[in-house]
Amino acid sequence: MDHKIDLNPKNEQDNRSCYVLDTNVLLHDPSAIFRFEENIVIIPLFVLDEIDSKKKDPQLGYNARDISQKLEQLIQRGGDPFKGVAIPNGYDGVLYFVNDFMSQNFPLELSTTYTDNALLSQIMGLKEHFPQRNFILISKDRNLRIKGWALQIPCNDYVHDKISEEYLDSFFQPVKELQLMEEEINFLFKSKSAGNWEIPYRKKWRLVENEGVALFDPGNQFFGMAMRKGDRLKYFDYFSTKILDMPPKVLDTEHYQYNFEQAVCMQQAMDDSIKIQIIIGKAGTGKTHIAMAAALEKVFKERKYDSIKLIKPVITKSRLGEDIGFLPGSVKRKLLPKMRPFVDKLRLFTSDQTEEGYKKLIDSGVIELLNLADIRGADLANSFVIFDEAQNANPFQMRTLGTRLGEDTKLIVLGDPTQIDSVYLDKYSNALINLYENALKNPTSFLAHICLVQMVRSHTSKWFETYLQRFK
Repeated sequence: MDHKIDLNPKNEQDNRSCYVLDTNVLLHDPSAIFRFEENIVIIPLFVLDEIDSKKKDPQLGYNARDISQKLEQLIQRGGDPFKGVAIPNGYDGVLYFVNDFMSQNFPLELSTTYTDNALLSQIMGLKEHFPQRNFILISKDRNLRIKGWALQIPCNDYVHDKISEEYLDSFFQPVKELQLMEEEINFLFKSKSAGNWEIPYRKKWRLVENEGVALFDPGNQFFGMAMRKGDRLKYFDYFSTKILDMPPKVLDTEHYQYNFEQAVCMQQAMDDSIKIQIIIGKAGTGKTHIAMAAALEKVFKERKYDSIKLIKPVITKSRLGEDIGFLPGSVKRKLLPKMRPFVDKLRLFTSDQTEEGYKKLIDSGVIELLNLADIRGADLANSFVIFDEAQNANPFQMRTLGTRLGEDTKLIVLGDPTQIDSVYLDKYSNALINLYENALKNPTSFLAHICLVQMVRSHTSKWFETYLQRFK
């Protein structure tokens, strides 16, 4: 069988690079084949086998099936295994599937029965057959890139949806402090009704829609808070801000007198005009606590929504990702251990804090635990939806969830981008950061975001967070 493909340049000006895609790149972004402009994209056939093995994976199954569908659609447009398949990306890119081409000079100590080594051997073989071409391995596997470098194979991470370290750090900023002039303060409080305390928004303040600020007078004394609402800056009282009678929490009173971030977070969570709220914060900053409290108050006290939907990515210990279907019991029973932070908060907030108390709520259907893999068939109408640990989902899963939201649904997305459990994601390219970045770029009246900075869980937790991170 002839395994050759036509990669010889047609002329001296044909200096296109050849990008060989690892399985994890396609599973991370099923549209990755369209991202390389006019260059040549190569997919080894054993990569297709690996993709096929993920089709029932609870975390990656949808992406795996989506890749196969996209590739079949490309093939049906016409093409030739020898000359490649045209990629309709506006740049005349070309896609090739390859097999064989295994190098005869591959190190003997690296067994090609291991897929990563087989991939490196194949790229070396391609370089030997087409020395005039520049072959580049694109992989999200750091160790594979290191081995590629040792074998003189150019390797890059997949950076289409990545952001820089500096840009990521810029997200983790405290709430802005705004100093108002005396005449602005007088104008702010001119109305007898506290609900009308507002002043015109000024562009120089550089606030996005629904962004909260701490207000200070000319003498630098804190006197309240405000949130941007269109062309207005609307006042709210820090000390009156509570959810289920719980105010913002300050643990480290030596360094903090207030927790402005939590106050803004609570206001956003309770604002019915805000349909999507994104909360970023490290463990112990109060993300789940505030989201659950807001959900319970909106559903059980205000009767604004009919139900609470709790969603969390299921991350299994194996790279293969065992489906929860292999576990005994109902979906609810399978998910309960994975939802322990939710359950703990639910027990805290319910009057009957016994195990039977919160289970009655779950059994009633008013509070529902959902597997992210099953979200396509879920009914999210008139629901308060909490999506926790979004850093362990990919942007396409977030898009799937988002496209199921109705006008009568509120979504709170939580996560800590420094705690990634999925082997296919990192802190720069997960669903949480992708959503947060797009919220910054595309602000709208129904979208809000906040970063929680202060650790409020306990002094022991704060000690671990402060000092043990030095060993990273």
